[in-house]
Amino acid sequence: MEFPEALNLCVEYVDKNVREGRGERTALLYRDERYTYREVLEHVCKAANLLESLGLQREQRVLLMLSDHPEFVWFWFAAVRMGAVVSAVSPDCKPEELAYYLDYTRSRILVAEERLAGGALRLADAKWLEAAVFCRGEPRLPLPPRSVRWEDEAPKLSADHTPAETVAEDVGVMLYTGGSTGFPKAVVHRHVDFLYNTHTYGLPVLGLGPEDVTVGVPKLFFGYALGTNLLFPFRVGATVALFSERSTAERVLEEIDRRKATVLCSVPTMLNAMVHLEHEPNRYDWSRLRITTSAGEALPPELYRRYREKFGHEVLDGIGSAELFHVYISNRPGDVEVGSLGKVVEGYEARIRDDDGRDLPDGELGSLWIRGVSMGLGYFMRTEASRKVFRGEWFVSADKFRRDAEGRFWYGGRTDDLLKVGGRFLAPIEVENVLLAHPAVQEVAVVGYVDEEGLEKPRAFVVPAAGHAPGDALASELQALAKARLQPWKYPRQVVFRDSLPKSDRGKVLKSALRG
Repeated sequence: MEFPEALNLCVEYVDKNVREGRGERTALLYRDERYTYREVLEHVCKAANLLESLGLQREQRVLLMLSDHPEFVWFWFAAVRMGAVVSAVSPDCKPEELAYYLDYTRSRILVAEERLAGGALRLADAKWLEAAVFCRGEPRLPLPPRSVRWEDEAPKLSADHTPAETVAEDVGVMLYTGGSTGFPKAVVHRHVDFLYNTHTYGLPVLGLGPEDVTVGVPKLFFGYALGTNLLFPFRVGATVALFSERSTAERVLEEIDRRKATVLCSVPTMLNAMVHLEHEPNRYDWSRLRITTSAGEALPPELYRRYREKFGHEVLDGIGSAELFHVYISNRPGDVEVGSLGKVVEGYEARIRDDDGRDLPDGELGSLWIRGVSMGLGYFMRTEASRKVFRGEWFVSADKFRRDAEGRFWYGGRTDDLLKVGGRFLAPIEVENVLLAHPAVQEVAVVGYVDEEGLEKPRAFVVPAAGHAPGDALASELQALAKARLQPWKYPRQVVFRDSLPKSDRGKVLKSALRG
């Protein structure tokens, strides 16, 4: 696959739609707002002109702290259009988290929601920051110094802007890792990385076309959603539906119904919530939904079956990472092996290797080594961490996998999730999949604990399904189920019932919080 040396992400995903006659097609839906591709380009140009007026220069960094508003789209594309480097974080960051991101990235411009202007943000403490742009809020709040309001500035800005003459190798985006321990690291990506994955996974695997309408559960600051619910559909002139509210089963189904969505970008936690949502018959129409994607964490087979039974279409489970931007192993439409993550996406190469980097035979659990053009250049300002996992052309994942004889990959858990019980390694996902098959279980997470003899044992945290009472009787049933379906030593020695499980802003269960 070859791309031109002269390459600008904004031109490829926005300008090109207008240039090729798709300017009047609907690009973006948000609440009662509708934007064509021509209008998207005009807003992006205005945002680029505003950033330049605030002093942003080529290769300097911009930090977005926005939910899924149209302004996210305007400023994300504006930054790469002018040759700057953009990254995005959750709008619900705590002040100390925002301070970390601003200092770590040395961002010159912050684009944030208006609600942060009243005190949660202290711009004077950010030594690298030169200005901030606030949008989508109540103008009654006083703005900090060196700040402007997008709604005030936009009418005065030109809708014309000449894009920077960037090349494929130019750095344009930094994507944050999941941050399971400590603050997340930023993966440095080139312009070409995003186009490459669009044409290896986004279009051929998902089969996106101009008539598709996409909806996303995770927000656009998460690279998985950035691809599936913005870049991939924009590449073919499809329609993206955004909502800024927190993703709940009700809100997601409302959006699917209202927009007549055809593609849903989701995560296992939300699929589980959608399966268990009780609602009156025919309240939501999801009949046009042809495919759902799942990533972020493993999709339990029992959950897959429940979801397909209720919603009637396939779920394409896959694995990707910020280090390679997006999904590189996935199931395909019409070729889903329940429980597996599918096969390597064409354009990538994957190996299962031992701790010394030697290839392992099919069926053996080992570390995943993956390579492809979209691999990032490393972690920004984190040389030692980069050297551990970026090894020449290969990225070495912290996830454990095995490959079968047909070339399908099966998830075995993260290296730091594995438990050593009685001298043998146990992947918690094995136990979780079994317990989730019990009708009384809505969610489950298995972690290790140290018993009174100083030995590691599995403990299951269970959220009971509606209509099922927690207690010793249910705990015994679940332990018996695990003993019957797994080797007896794998059963959870303790079962703890919870109303909910702690989750990250990407929808992953935070097992570290359960170990405490």
